[in-house]
Amino acid sequence: MEKNDNLTPMMRQYWEIKEKHQDMVLFFRLGDFYEMFGSDAEEVSKLLNLTLTHRGKERMCGIPYHAARNYLKRLLDAGKKVAICEQLSLPESSKELAKRSVTEIYTPATVVDDEYLDSLSSSYVLSLDLNSKGIYASWADISTGIFRVRVLPTEREFLSLEALIESIQPKEIVVSDDLYFTEKPFRAVLDRSGAIVTKLPAWYFSVREGRREAEKQFPASSLALFGIAEKDPLLSPIGALLKYINDNVKSEMPQLRAIERIEDDTYLLLDSAAVRNLELIASLVSGRTEGSLFAAINRTKTASGGRFLKDAILHPLRDKEKIDKRLSHVDFFYNDKAEMERVREQLSLSSDLERLSARASMRKLTPRDFIAIADSVTAFFSIISGREEYLHDVDDFSSSFEALIDFSADVLRAINRECTNVQNEGTVILTGFDDALDSARSYLTDGEKLLAEYMERIKNETGIQNMKLGSNRIIGSYFEVSKSQVSKVPESFIRRQTLVGGERFTTAELDAMKEKLVSAQSEAAEREKAVYSSFLDKASELSASIDSMGKVLSSLDYYSSLAFLAHERGYAKPEIIEEGELEIVNGRHPVVEAYAGRENYTANSFSSSPSRFALITGPNMAGKSTYLREIAIITLMAHMGSFVPADSAIVPVTDKIYCRVGASDNLARGESTFLVEMAETAAILRGATRRSLVIMDEIGRGTSTQDGMSIAYAVMAYLRTLGAITLFATHYHELTMLDTSGMQLLHMSVLEEKNTITFLRKAEPGAAASSYGIHVAKLAGVPREVIKEAVSFQKKHFADYSFNSDQGDLFIDSSGVEKESLEKEIIEELDAFDTDSSTPLEALMFLSQLKQKLEGTC
Repeated sequence: MEKNDNLTPMMRQYWEIKEKHQDMVLFFRLGDFYEMFGSDAEEVSKLLNLTLTHRGKERMCGIPYHAARNYLKRLLDAGKKVAICEQLSLPESSKELAKRSVTEIYTPATVVDDEYLDSLSSSYVLSLDLNSKGIYASWADISTGIFRVRVLPTEREFLSLEALIESIQPKEIVVSDDLYFTEKPFRAVLDRSGAIVTKLPAWYFSVREGRREAEKQFPASSLALFGIAEKDPLLSPIGALLKYINDNVKSEMPQLRAIERIEDDTYLLLDSAAVRNLELIASLVSGRTEGSLFAAINRTKTASGGRFLKDAILHPLRDKEKIDKRLSHVDFFYNDKAEMERVREQLSLSSDLERLSARASMRKLTPRDFIAIADSVTAFFSIISGREEYLHDVDDFSSSFEALIDFSADVLRAINRECTNVQNEGTVILTGFDDALDSARSYLTDGEKLLAEYMERIKNETGIQNMKLGSNRIIGSYFEVSKSQVSKVPESFIRRQTLVGGERFTTAELDAMKEKLVSAQSEAAEREKAVYSSFLDKASELSASIDSMGKVLSSLDYYSSLAFLAHERGYAKPEIIEEGELEIVNGRHPVVEAYAGRENYTANSFSSSPSRFALITGPNMAGKSTYLREIAIITLMAHMGSFVPADSAIVPVTDKIYCRVGASDNLARGESTFLVEMAETAAILRGATRRSLVIMDEIGRGTSTQDGMSIAYAVMAYLRTLGAITLFATHYHELTMLDTSGMQLLHMSVLEEKNTITFLRKAEPGAAASSYGIHVAKLAGVPREVIKEAVSFQKKHFADYSFNSDQGDLFIDSSGVEKESLEKEIIEELDAFDTDSSTPLEALMFLSQLKQKLEGTC
């Protein structure tokens, strides 16, 4: 702590408060400013571009208190926690200190105000504990009331934890300091997450303390219903999470009404590589939403509907019955376009009831929030009018929702729609709603009129026509008279203040009238606060109903938006089967199609019958990666309960989607491209089952050709035996010449014309003729002399190495030498080679012999 024995009393007070909030920026109220000192000042001045000054030897910077919310948002966006220390009372003498205390704490995952939140993203705080039997995780979004738990397997690389973090994207992670500092691989995963990692004392993570905290928030009897046993290890992170939230929320504890336990078979599993490589919610290039699947298919009208969509993308369903139920809802709106448009129009008039319900439970609603709730209730009942089927999943509709009708009517009669916050004292509650408030306000109006009449009477009695009526906090109300008119002032006037240009006086009658006005103002203000407080109380009571209504609206938004998307893009309803083969007819990549236009997109089909393993070859830029991602995304969208970009699709229930497409050096982790690739490959081979979909592109890059091809062959053989639906793209065309029984060969077709080629981006049966690497180099702008040298080198050393095409002919007029007999001999040897009983080393030796034979003919 940055303090010494020579501190002033005020600075000593600052450091005493700062010591209790060491991991936070402390906004310390001094008059009309929030000041920061020491390292806080240095850090904040850089982040907010503020001037760094000094108070004595202490570094400091400050911001006006009335502009604090703008600066606060910028600090939260930068991943900082902020404690607001307010001045609670004025000192009674100059020798005393004002009383100060932290009244609010803001952290990225515990704020509930819309201005600090991303409307389309959840705001999770994740709590973790670990033992030899598993990783115990609980996470909550207090802005919506979501509270979930899950047990993950323990692994050396903590890949399941990394996948969880990728799928929920927590703003904060809490973990015991002991665990953080003793488990290095565990710590590495947390440090890579991008979340704020808070290390808490180990006693926060106790099953006994956890149960005590859980029973404060949830009825004891409900824990078993949530799947939480008496001494469940999950109670450790649950308790730590609840206590952390309670420590950082200075108002009422937020709504967290139920714990949802996620089991392994609840959702289709997406590993962290799949989330990134399929660009589900962020572009690989920019890291932003633009260019992602979410951006391409988001047609929701509400923020909560957008979050529902994002959650559905990251957590596709795995239960056929639930998927079919979602599809039936989308199909309903798809087949009734007029109803779809009516619902979407009303949805656009509603607000984010899920987050409003959270603020309601914490008694933090603003006047604008109340109006938003009332307008949303109106829109809700307009939507469900005559459509009881929209409420099939709602329990006890009559008592839960109808109570909101009367409440909303009261809100619209009472709350001033033009008032944005409760600081607008005297303008929040409309006249005509509360008799006591109207009475107090009436006296204020009458009192002001009486004052004006009294002023006119005094002017007439004294003949001082330029007399002014004024007031300030020091002397109260007064008549101001210029020096030239002071002689006309009656003796009954009481002098209060002498000015350069005149005098200020009062009278007993003026003081009495002003005292009554001040009393009426105080009475009106107190009554307005009481009325507003009663609305906060009622909203808190109804917060569960508000939340339920919000969930209905967000689900309707989800279904109707997907139906709208299906009409807009020509998507088809997929058929979901429990087991069987994947059949996609004329599928399209939804993101590429959205940007290129359907008329410019080449559709491709895929069938996992008769072979579940597809070996795909073809040049770069021909569309292999897009084709692979297309199949994975169509499968994922079907599990979301969405129509899909295809003419038709039959999709078996899938347990996991693995996507190893592309890799880059991770220098921060000390890992090369090849190491990252092998780690992802290992995770796939360990985790994939027959019910998985595996997408693999260019396995074996980053090492020697012999090693790379050997690894690719072995991985290919393993997955083929496993029986997972696999699309395996490779540049090792030699693999197509080995044993391809039990697999299908596909290639991305190319049209060769004169001295050029055209990539048709069409998947066709059979192996590719060439990789066309030199042509791609030419397209990329490699100098002509380099291209010429490459072609010459290829002609000299690999004249017979390409299988069906010599891409050198595309650049140089050379007929080449046909060696049909040699090709026939090599093909016969390949057919005779027993790949099933041969080891990878034997296969390599065989390939080496073939290579020597080819080179001997050059």
